[in-house]
Amino acid sequence: MLDQLARGLETADAVAVIATLAEDVTLRVAVHDQPFEGRPAAGAILGAVLDGALHDITVVETIEGDGVTVLMLSAQVAEHPGRADGLLVVRPDATGQIKDLTVFLRPLPALNALADDMGRRLGGPLPTEDR
Repeated sequence: MLDQLARGLETADAVAVIATLAEDVTLRVAVHDQPFEGRPAAGAILGAVLDGALHDITVVETIEGDGVTVLMLSAQVAEHPGRADGLLVVRPDATGQIKDLTVFLRPLPALNALADDMGRRLGGPLPTEDR
């Protein structure tokens, strides 16, 4: 599942990335106070990210521990002139699907550019919000 996640990120294949997520996945991001719960909400966020908010993603290292894996990556952020460094902290469930995903990105100007771009892309309500 982790190989599929890494390949999906590097090829901007949202379908492949979303397929690695458990139905009840929790996605945590730095610019939002509350986590996104469930595959529809997490899929909407990750789909928008891979639709151009982040591009030229390279997984530079994978660190595996007891029940957690960290993917270190480098990426270009839309509207940010330099490269950004990111970490994905991945916790799988018993079946190997991703149950919990926490995303970190630096430097702060890249994170701000990503937040601004995502705000434009996701201008409407998220799948977990009332419509």
